Amino acid sequence: MTALSARLRRDVSDRRDEGVTLPELIVTMMIFSIITTLIMGFVVVMSRTFSRDREQADSANVASVGMNEVSRVIRSATELRISSGGTTAEPVFIEAAPNTMTLYSYIDSGVSSVKPIKVQFSIDAQRRLVEKRWNVTNSSSPWTFATAASSTRTIARSIPVGAPNLFTYVDKDSVTLPFTSGVLSATNRQNVAAVRVTLTVQSDLTSRADPVEVRSTIGIPNLGKTRVRP
Repeated sequence: MTALSARLRRDVSDRRDEGVTLPELIVTMMIFSIITTLIMGFVVVMSRTFSRDREQADSANVASVGMNEVSRVIRSATELRISSGGTTAEPVFIEAAPNTMTLYSYIDSGVSSVKPIKVQFSIDAQRRLVEKRWNVTNSSSPWTFATAASSTRTIARSIPVGAPNLFTYVDKDSVTLPFTSGVLSATNRQNVAAVRVTLTVQSDLTSRADPVEVRSTIGIPNLGKTRVRP
């Protein structure tokens, strides 16, 4: 009995000393490698999705803010009597092109100081939508404007190359006015009743996230033109 017990204890001890065999080790390593690969793949996918969503949200925010700023100025646009232009009112738009617009507006006028400003929107070489403003130099009509811009600021950035035209101009019948040599003629500038603005922004320079495009048709109430909607 004593000999049998000793032999059993020896067999158990021998089996404990055997450890893990090479096939078992290889199988374990393969399983661990597969699990690690799956986890890393999941992390990479989630990281890319999060980055793409974040970039698109940033693009949408930039486009929305830029559209609001452009809309405020256009809605307050007006014809003006300019000292150098005689007694007749000058058209709202000094320049009207696909990606550049210069106009007169009463934006930001206070109750005690109702004065117009001259505003220009344009896309610069860095693909930013830039706003420039010129203040008047006198206190009553006919108005005279400063030669140098009083302020310059960026209202939208990361506008991709090849984006649709920023501005499209329509008459009171919602008919698109054609450009002549890249700009609206003097006659067509007088016929503008609304501006269709298409602002495209792509904050993700790697192009993993699609650009965000915001559109709006903005009327000009000060003109007194009743626009027929399509």
